[in-house]
Amino acid sequence: MHNDLRHQFTEMETKYRSVNETKAQICELLTSRREQTCSRDWVTNKDRCYYVSTFETSFPRAMQECSNRDSRLLEINSRDESSFVLRSLDPQDLDYWLGQCANGNDAYGLLYKVTSGRTSCSECKSSGGSDYCLHNNYHFICEKSAPCCPDIPAKIQVFCQQPG
Repeated sequence: MHNDLRHQFTEMETKYRSVNETKAQICELLTSRREQTCSRDWVTNKDRCYYVSTFETSFPRAMQECSNRDSRLLEINSRDESSFVLRSLDPQDLDYWLGQCANGNDAYGLLYKVTSGRTSCSECKSSGGSDYCLHNNYHFICEKSAPCCPDIPAKIQVFCQQPG
């Protein structure tokens, strides 16, 4: 009886490893397909999609434009993300509306300045302290999560988020 139990345990252990290997393959497929699902006008980086406007608008309108695209103004959360965005931008020196910068600054009306390949973030303020410059027109950048395989059932997608 002891040998039978040991044999059953070994079989179960082998099946468990096989299931985990299959899970890893499914999750790898989901991840690779996620990176291919951003819309044509969007730039993909890992599991994020970025929209860089081709026109200028005010800060309130930029927020609305992002919302209309089921996204939000870009919140730069790391140097890697900042570097990626910089590489994705038109090489011109421009200002872009943002939602937040990596330094934790989430003030209302942030400008992401791109000058000679260098970037900086600043709050949009006039010398008098009013927010009139929020109605100045600048380009803007929206971001959202890349949709993950819309043709794959949600139960399988959730499966990949659970630890092995």
